[in-house]
Amino acid sequence: MRNLMRLPGARLVLHAVVVIVIWLVMVQVNDRVDPLMNYYIALVAMYATAMFGMVILVGLSGQVSLGNGALMAIGGYLFALTTLNWQTVPILGVPMNGIWAMVFAAVGGVVFGLLIGVLGARLRGPYLAGLTLGIAVGIPAIANRFPDLLGGETGLQLTVPYPEGGYAALDAGFEDQFAEVAPSGEALLPSADASLAPEELLTADNFPSADATVAPEDLLTADTFPSADATVAPGDLLTADNFPSADASASAGDLLTPDSFPSGAASLSPDLGGTDISGVDPTGTSDIDLGFILERWQASLAVAVACIVAFVALNLVRGRQGRVWKAVRDDPVAAAVSGISPAGSKVSAFVVSSLFASLAGAVFAQILSYVGPGAFGLGLSLSLLVGVVLGGRSSLVGAVIGAVLLVWLPQFVLSLSEDRGWDEQVTNNAPNLIYGLLVVLVVLIAPGGLMGSMQTLVAKVTKR
Repeated sequence: MRNLMRLPGARLVLHAVVVIVIWLVMVQVNDRVDPLMNYYIALVAMYATAMFGMVILVGLSGQVSLGNGALMAIGGYLFALTTLNWQTVPILGVPMNGIWAMVFAAVGGVVFGLLIGVLGARLRGPYLAGLTLGIAVGIPAIANRFPDLLGGETGLQLTVPYPEGGYAALDAGFEDQFAEVAPSGEALLPSADASLAPEELLTADNFPSADATVAPEDLLTADTFPSADATVAPGDLLTADNFPSADASASAGDLLTPDSFPSGAASLSPDLGGTDISGVDPTGTSDIDLGFILERWQASLAVAVACIVAFVALNLVRGRQGRVWKAVRDDPVAAAVSGISPAGSKVSAFVVSSLFASLAGAVFAQILSYVGPGAFGLGLSLSLLVGVVLGGRSSLVGAVIGAVLLVWLPQFVLSLSEDRGWDEQVTNNAPNLIYGLLVVLVVLIAPGGLMGSMQTLVAKVTKR
């Protein structure tokens, strides 16, 4: 095995195989869990992506950073601005999509990381911490200065470029209640003499009779269908006491309103763009693919980005650049005598960390479908630092462990507060208190974090 690892590119291939295996396992897990667990997987992958950069910056380079949450804000806002304002990619002219928007977020992260790295290259200890703290506070607040562009305190609501046909996650069991349509996409308006079970939605072959009654606030079902002689203003939604007469006409592509209700024998062929559908969106806003679950797609995206970032980070950490960072961290003077530029090493660490943080911010924006100052506050930066310290600041696996802790701990506190009947204010602040206590314990008992302690234990057992 050692002889094989000496071959050119062997380590690169090994890292690629490891990352691909992990990605395949996560894809299988992601397809077999419920949407809530998909959401948690997406959050863990997003935090891990950002903390891979923290491992390089804090663990390997030895610098203190309290501003990576602000670097995530840069990626999130760049993603939002490009997707909301650009229809095509500049210069290239190709249609803008989520992948291109993440590329712009990554480029922006590199530029800002270079600027911050140059500013902080000559700073150490509390001075560098003060600089990054100012960045963490200042960058998200810039949105308040440019409300027309960045949305101010309310932020920007994203129309994320989901896969075609995807609109929203489906509730469990709701798929069975969708209407049936012909495979060709032609939907027939039903006749009024069919019958159906009360809990079913109306379809072409089970349209109810029109002599049932229903309370105005109820949804229409088979046994509560209203009479057809009610009147309604054209702009109103149809309810039980204002159902229109059935002698109006409507174009095939129009939504049904009281003055455009088709006759009971009419048929319409909606323009579906050549795409067959198996259901109708209950909100009436768009046609959706019943096989699409939003949280599952978000988790798939977050895991894919985390795996790509992990592959890059793994090769940097295990390669020459990782040794350069460690040398500058351990003894800058000795590194400079050996021909290594301490300032250049620190700047490169900031650039890589900012790149990873910007990608994580773009993923976070797609998970939330929103960007705003509140989503990228100082608490996010501190959470990333806490996660790295808990998991192990020099270990990429420790970053994943820290990400799991950041997602799991608030949920654990919430369930505990529900069982104990804690006050809401206590519930909201308990995770921060526990974070602080865990950091103190880790610093005093296990300075290397969970992974560092495990590695030390293994070394003692194996006497290495």
